[in-house]
Amino acid sequence: MDNKTLKDNWHIYMEKPSIWHNKFHLEMPFGLVNDPNGLCVYDGKYQIFYQWNPTGCQHLNKHWGYTTTTDFINYSIPQLALAPVDDFDKNGCYSGSARVKNNRLELVYTANLKDENNIRYPRQVLAIKNDDGSFSKKEILVDDVPNGYTAHFRDPYLFKHSNRSFFIIGAQRKNLTGCALIYEEVNNTWQLRGELKTDYKDFGYMWECPNFINIDGHDVLIFCPQGIKPQGHKYNNLYQAGYLIGTFNPDTLEFSHGDFHELDGGFDFYAPQTLAHNGRNILFGWIGMPEKEAEYPSTQEGWIFSLTVPRELHIKNNALHQSPVNELDALCQSAKNFADTTSLDLSTPCKIALDIDLTEHNFWQGVFKIGTDELIVSFDKDTQEFCIDRSRLSLGGQGVRYFTVHAEKNLHLDIFLDTSIMEIYCQSGEKAATACYYAQEKLQQIPFSSNIPANIKISQLNSFKFN
Repeated sequence: MDNKTLKDNWHIYMEKPSIWHNKFHLEMPFGLVNDPNGLCVYDGKYQIFYQWNPTGCQHLNKHWGYTTTTDFINYSIPQLALAPVDDFDKNGCYSGSARVKNNRLELVYTANLKDENNIRYPRQVLAIKNDDGSFSKKEILVDDVPNGYTAHFRDPYLFKHSNRSFFIIGAQRKNLTGCALIYEEVNNTWQLRGELKTDYKDFGYMWECPNFINIDGHDVLIFCPQGIKPQGHKYNNLYQAGYLIGTFNPDTLEFSHGDFHELDGGFDFYAPQTLAHNGRNILFGWIGMPEKEAEYPSTQEGWIFSLTVPRELHIKNNALHQSPVNELDALCQSAKNFADTTSLDLSTPCKIALDIDLTEHNFWQGVFKIGTDELIVSFDKDTQEFCIDRSRLSLGGQGVRYFTVHAEKNLHLDIFLDTSIMEIYCQSGEKAATACYYAQEKLQQIPFSSNIPANIKISQLNSFKFN
């Protein structure tokens, strides 16, 4: 696979009949997509990279795929940016990040190398974008793993703080607990400063995909701790993605923070990455879960996984709020309002905005009829718990997820319904939840019913365009 083949055949690939391919989520027509990488703005365009195995639906042969956009609706035809073809990264170009330095787009990624005994040798590598649009690997920035840490050492994320340049990287201590390390750029070299000092000394066995950003004046660490056991309704996915809000001291590496909170209350969200531009912080997540490939029947069509819609981040009441970026409003091609309607037929892709009056009701339930199956969402005002129940789906992952939403008189939901993905945003971004669903045949309509009247606005959505 090369970029010319991709460009010349992209629209043919995208027109291949599919039961489950989505319309307004970034995904590839074949192969495996996972972590968003290298998010930044360069040359007036959003640069969106992601992990991609173009040869199959397994976590092997990891390349960096690449597309650009100015409006999150019209995208350049994806191409390959990095390929695992060198001795130091032959087992995969793993995750990393990007920045613009001296008017040049730079990528820093983890090069994965394994020997005949399956022992890892991770290195952190610099690549650049050339004038002709291609990418070149330039140098190994960090050639080894620091003393006291294992070879689970990956996913560098570049950030600036106090007019200084750093990257944070996920790591595992020799005692098999997770953490993150900080490197600082000094005289064009990257020097290890040490471990980020948090209150979480024994919180999972590995911290993947760390991001360090400033949102509305708050320092925020986003990361994915692996190995957290479920606690009631918390931490019910195999691996978690969440955040800490606090204050970072770049001199001491101390991070004073609050409690860890999950970013997404659904089943299918991991490895998010953020970018900052013109006062906005925008996040993409991977719609998928490591080691759960059997729950995604799209492998029957030769592809697996997607990226979330871009979400704008804000801090409100000391919590992180997420809402789809306003640019997505331009996808709307028609909208209809329905008052006091408890049953509707939905055509995907669409956005469903619901205002549910809770003054006389303590429990609301909505049912999506997926062929002969059902996906159920509900809210209990007494417990303040929102529930997504996909235990009545025949294909794909099942189970139930609960998360807290604060609503007393009115519950507002924005539900983005794509061919096989549902993203739910509660109370204007207080909570977000992502769930995949798979119909047994191609659906023209999805009946939706509500147990109590609700004001509903249905907006039909156009598809993303690639050119």
